[in-house]
Parts: sequence; structure tokens; C-alpha cells
Amino acid sequence: MLTCATSRLLLFWGSKGLVTGMTKRHTQNARTLRLVGSEPEANPAVAPGAPDHTPIVERPPGGNLPVQLTSFVGREREVSEVEGLLSDHRLVTLTGPGGSGKTRLALAVAFGVAASFEDGVWLIELAPLSDPDLVPQAVAQALGVREVPGQPLTEKLVAHLQGRKVLLVLDNCEHLVEACAMLSDRLLRSCLELRVLATSRETLSIAGEYTWLVPSLLLPDRERLAVEELGRFEAIRLFVERTRAVRPGFEITEQNARVIAQICQ
Repeated sequence: MLTCATSRLLLFWGSKGLVTGMTKRHTQNARTLRLVGSEPEANPAVAPGAPDHTPIVERPPGGNLPVQLTSFVGREREVSEVEGLLSDHRLVTLTGPGGSGKTRLALAVAFGVAASFEDGVWLIELAPLSDPDLVPQAVAQALGVREVPGQPLTEKLVAHLQGRKVLLVLDNCEHLVEACAMLSDRLLRSCLELRVLATSRETLSIAGEYTWLVPSLLLPDRERLAVEELGRFEAIRLFVERTRAVRPGFEITEQNARVIAQICQ
């Protein structure tokens, strides 16, 4: 998986004496590096002919989307397609295995469509939850909706969202699928301006859901590697940018190209 690819490569080369000047801090950074399917990318370009990526530092108006400090590697076609799906469907679920880049893609889409939701785009991170009964509380906390004794929280959410143009991003629904499905169905049926973008390894399986499988990043053919062409492959670009975060000046060469391609598979 690309999730720990940079760490493995740097540690391997260090043991072989192929990486010089790597400090303890660099090694620790490599071990904690996050490489998710389509994670943010740092400047500059990866290889000859690769496009430059300008860092994203702004937060969209309204909502609670986290500030993105780095740019997004590739996925331009996927972002555009999912944005289009959200305009046609009120519930879109990005599916795929862990580490395929569902969360990062959802965030990129959310930033791209934020201007269309005058009442905000709100991220609800469900990964830390284990109790399905806490899903409505997580949504309420993100939206700033307070519980009232004796009043069902779901009804408070309905009252808050009715008439508001809002996008909810439900991230990591797979371990709470039933609770996410029930809440999404209730809110979507009652709040006609609401849209939901979910990420999950499983579909929510409710009426009106459009499921979209997140594809893998583009990879080169290891049997026919050309260093000057590697920059057009998203997985390679992501790998190199993450490596440069801990070892500035890193370049793809004829000597390391095959190893990098193998790690990125």
C-alpha cells in the first residue's frame, strides 16, 4: 500500500547507504507520513514534464472543513465527476477499500462545491465512534445543534436543516452503516435542500443513493519504465512529493525508478 511506501523506501535506502544526511527527525517523519490514495501534495513538480501544484491554504466560507495546507495529487477527472454527481443526486457514497483515497477525494470535492452551499459544508468524522447511537450527536456537534431534554436529537437536526442549503460529508461510515443510513434517510426526506457526500467501504443502501467506486491511482508498467514519463503517473507523483517532505531534493533516476514503481504497486 502507498500508505507507508515513503517510509519503507527511505529506511531501505538508509540501510544500504543510498541516502545520506538523513537526520533522526527525517526518519521519524518518514514513519509517520500519511500517504492516502490521493492525499495532498507538496510543491514542486515530480519529474520532467510533470505539472506544478500550488498549495491550497484557504478555508471555504461556511462550514468546518479543515484547512488544506498542501495541494491535491491528480484525481482531476474524479473530482469533476463526483462534483457533477452531487448536482444530480442528493446522496453520493464514495466506496472502496481502506487507503484508496476516499476521504481525501471527498474533501477535494467538498472544497470544490463549497460555494454552491450557502449554509455551509460540514465534515462529520465518524472513525473515532464505536457506538451507532452517537452518530446523530456527531452531526449535531459539527453543526452546533444543542440537545434539548425530552426532544429527539434527530428531530432537532431536521428543524435546524430544513430550508438550509447544506452539504454534510459523512466520513468513514462503514462500521456504523445502519445508523448512518437511518439518519441520512430521515434528514434527506425532510430537508429538501440538503445533500450528503459519504465515504464508506460499504454502501448505505437507501433510496436515492448513488454509489461511486474510487479508482486506484495511475501506475506505470514496471516492465517498460521511462524516467522522463514517470511524472504523469499519479501514484509516482504522490510518492515523490511525500519523499521530498522528508528529504528535499529527492529525484527519480534510472537507478531508483524500478524500486519506486515496485513500492507504489
